[in-house]
Amino acid sequence: MNSYNNETMNITERMIKIISKKLLCLLFLFLLLPGLLSADDKRKIMVINSDASVEKYREVQEEFHKAISYPIPVTEIRLEDRRRTISEIDALLDDKDYCVVYCIGTKAYLIANKYADEKPVIFSSVINWLRLPVTERTYGVSNELHTGMQLMLFRYIFPKIQKLGVLYSRQYTGEWFKKTVEAAKEMNVEIIGHAVSDGNDAVTKLQKLLPDIQAFWLISDPMVMSDKKNLFKILKQCDTKKTPVFSYHGVFAKYGAILVVSADNPTIGRQAAGIAEELLSGRKPAEKVQFPAGSHIILNLKKVKEYGLQYSEDALGSVNQVIE
Repeated sequence: MNSYNNETMNITERMIKIISKKLLCLLFLFLLLPGLLSADDKRKIMVINSDASVEKYREVQEEFHKAISYPIPVTEIRLEDRRRTISEIDALLDDKDYCVVYCIGTKAYLIANKYADEKPVIFSSVINWLRLPVTERTYGVSNELHTGMQLMLFRYIFPKIQKLGVLYSRQYTGEWFKKTVEAAKEMNVEIIGHAVSDGNDAVTKLQKLLPDIQAFWLISDPMVMSDKKNLFKILKQCDTKKTPVFSYHGVFAKYGAILVVSADNPTIGRQAAGIAEELLSGRKPAEKVQFPAGSHIILNLKKVKEYGLQYSEDALGSVNQVIE
């Protein structure tokens, strides 16, 4: 009995010693932590927003701030504030304490790319980022969703549509078109496309394209959408022929697009924050430019019924907004 009690006491003493050591380690880390953080106190993030009065830009920036877990100062520059001159922004970017620059919108990125020297630059909320001047220090979140995901949604909601028309430019979306044609084949979808040189050419090429397709996929190409006038002509032609339009921005639903699959802005902000934190920790992200991880789907059911299109009612559960 005594040997049993002695063994129990020995085990208890060992456990107390182990717990005591762990508590001391935790106390040491707790005392050391402020010193560790103070070593990084000089590091800062700069956020340049092309126009924070624009809702989608503001949403992205707000979510970026929420998602940053590092205890690190963030300086905001809003380009709609005319009090900030380019020379002032240039002087701020010269500050070596700014170790990451996050740019929201094209205007912000072009300024940072020019003046940020060797600092890593993250972009988001840029339509057709492939037209941007990029460097080894460029990272970002694309505004365009993964092609395969969009095609799957098209097929899921409209299983009878198998011929999609696309207008594209060789300069900006030529490579995207080639890859999309191949991806579509795996889903039993045929992509029929015409290359265009400008907005007027797009209107002409669409007239040739419409008789051969079941739906038109309006993509973000600056040659196709060179101005509002030609864009409205494209949408009007499709509506006259009752050819459904798939697109990438919610505004097009107001002008007759039947399906819009767009990137989710809060998700983009969180992804940009994730890239920033990887860079701050000394790691390089596996993908320099990521596809958006979330989407927002709008179905114009009013137009669907007007055109007499067949659609999957089961798919309505995956739609965020229905226009009736």
